[in-house]
Amino acid sequence: MRQDLKHRLITWKNDVHFGETKKVFVSESPVKKGEFLIKLEKSLNTEVNVSKKYLTAGQNDTTVDAATDLYNINRIIDSLDRVFDDKHDQAINERFKDEVVHFSEL
Repeated sequence: MRQDLKHRLITWKNDVHFGETKKVFVSESPVKKGEFLIKLEKSLNTEVNVSKKYLTAGQNDTTVDAATDLYNINRIIDSLDRVFDDKHDQAINERFKDEVVHFSEL
């Protein structure tokens, strides 16, 4: 795996907030030799769990620009984070749906 992609995955995995867990799984591609299947997981306790997968294209294939994989993994991370945030909001709303909450403006 190329260093820029590996560094991006490690950076994402290590950037966690309290209670979050992030995991990166890498496997050899079942489709194309020299490429990788990457699975990203992000969870918060047992309430929220999201995962996305990506199949690299430019790690071993010289006809494909390796920057394409970095661009695509960044898009997948952004998408995963949006889905995670949506599910987190849903879990919070569900948990406190029966609570009476009064807001006042500061």
